[in-house]
Amino acid sequence: MSSQPSIGSAPKMPAEDSLLAVLSSQDAGEHEKAVACEKLAWVATRKSVPALAALLADEHLSDYARSGLEIIPDPAAAEALRRALPNLEGRLLAGVVNSLGVRRDAAAVPELRKLALAPDSGVAPEAIASLGMIATPDAVETLGKILADGPKKLRPPAAHALLATADHLARDGKTDEAERLRTRARKVLGLKNKASHQGNTDGTRQSQDR
Repeated sequence: MSSQPSIGSAPKMPAEDSLLAVLSSQDAGEHEKAVACEKLAWVATRKSVPALAALLADEHLSDYARSGLEIIPDPAAAEALRRALPNLEGRLLAGVVNSLGVRRDAAAVPELRKLALAPDSGVAPEAIASLGMIATPDAVETLGKILADGPKKLRPPAAHALLATADHLARDGKTDEAERLRTRARKVLGLKNKASHQGNTDGTRQSQDR
């Protein structure tokens, strides 16, 4: 499971070089390398990108490596995630797709579009969700295409992704565009209006609280 640093003051961590030495050590075990990845999430710079990228195909360490690449501010981290896409499949591919969404990497939209429009990619729902988080015009266009003529099973995920996009647009002050997307998504999801959606959510919550 990908682990992110918790909010608050960062604890004192070993230097980046010493953590990278653990990752490259033949003597370090899996647990030691996982811990090193977690600590690198606090201190990693561009220097750490190659070492973390090399672990993206590792069944046991990929999630830990992604946790660092998701938050390293240097564009090289996003590039490493994008370059890994053709070389992965299944759970590992889904994880990298998710990480690109977390980074809101606009440069990943063309590749995510391919995965989202290919039901046999195995990660179409994850790609759709990431497009919703990235929320660029090209991403919205892809989600709209899926809603219009994509496989029926992918239309609800695309609608939920549009709701995520709408939230991003609203925070950016684009309230009219956000509401248009919400209206379109609610129609696909069978929600007549915002009030009914809220009422349904509240009713569900009340039922769970009983």
